Amino acid sequence: MKPLFLIVMAAMLCTGCASLAPSPDPAKNSLDRADAKMAAADYSGAQALYAEFVNANPGNPQAARARATQAALDRLLSSQTESERLNQSDEIPRLRREIADRQGEVDHLKAENARLRADIERLKNIDLGTLPGARK
Repeated sequence: MKPLFLIVMAAMLCTGCASLAPSPDPAKNSLDRADAKMAAADYSGAQALYAEFVNANPGNPQAARARATQAALDRLLSSQTESERLNQSDEIPRLRREIADRQGEVDHLKAENARLRADIERLKNIDLGTLPGARK
């Protein structure tokens, strides 16, 4: 009778301990999935999972981090979209042509400046030569 009692008590103790084991936290699981998507560079998927986590768990201590990460991903995704739009448009080649034109103007003005300086120096030497008492 005593061994049977010990077996029943051990079984009850094991059952009680198993019921006290922490159940997996769905919020942590959702956040872990979002972090995994972020690490895999699936930014739109991660952004959606962070938004889902924040909406489902606004009081969770990790909600602030998820909200900040979601905001950063929003900015990153909008920047990527804008960059792709610019790369596909004709704006970049137009700007490059405009820069080349401006560089040509700068080069022309530098040459004109050098020519004018040389003219000023020549005129100064002529003036110095015509002053009374100047050596000829």
